[in-house]
Amino acid sequence: MALCPTCQHALPDPPPALCPNCGAAAAAEPSPPPAVPWDDRGRIGLVAALAETTREVLVTPTRFFRAMPTSGGIGSPLLYGLLVGWLGVLVAAFYQALYETIAGPDLSPLLGGNPELVAVLGWLRGWAGFAWQALFGGVAVVLGMIVWSGIVHLVLLLLGRGARGFEATLRVVAFSQAAGLLSLVPFCGVLVAWVWSVVAQVIGLSEAHRIGRGAAAAAVLLPFVLLCCCCGALFATLFAGAFGLASRLQ
Repeated sequence: MALCPTCQHALPDPPPALCPNCGAAAAAEPSPPPAVPWDDRGRIGLVAALAETTREVLVTPTRFFRAMPTSGGIGSPLLYGLLVGWLGVLVAAFYQALYETIAGPDLSPLLGGNPELVAVLGWLRGWAGFAWQALFGGVAVVLGMIVWSGIVHLVLLLLGRGARGFEATLRVVAFSQAAGLLSLVPFCGVLVAWVWSVVAQVIGLSEAHRIGRGAAAAAVLLPFVLLCCCCGALFATLFAGAFGLASRLQ
């Protein structure tokens, strides 16, 4: 027997649109579907939600980030970022291990020309890195997302943006990890993944915080510019110190 969701009065079968006792809607309004597929994984399944979310981020990022909720907890987006980001790291490490094994630097002169030792050392150098990423890469991915989100959000605040809070920024960074799967492309995959990750973050920050593309691009790119300037200053200082020391020794 159906009951009115408001007054719990027994309803006739089939239930009417309005309760004859209290006049309220006899049937509860169906809840709208989640805005992004990843939040609907309990219904459609983990793999389908992962694949559909990744497709939307890579193919229609503007529509995806415009619909993405900017609140609701960081656990779910971090889980998505961990899964796809870790997979991208493993793929890149796998390709690097293959390269080190097949075409790594020639260590024969250092090892007395022993081909067996050269082969073993090349294998260890390549696949040890892959094993390290398989064991600890996930931790690095999660920490990287949190730290990078903090840096980007700090820049947003310095620019007078970021009104929707740190969680919105973290969600953008986490879902932008979808670009890491482009590492599957041999040779140039890592570079393509990095470029598209930057593009996705710019679009995502613009849509999530409702700011212009220029401000979003500044928030993503300024940390890289500052890092390059710091590295350049450090190298210039070291070079000047080495040059001065060499001059005094002469």
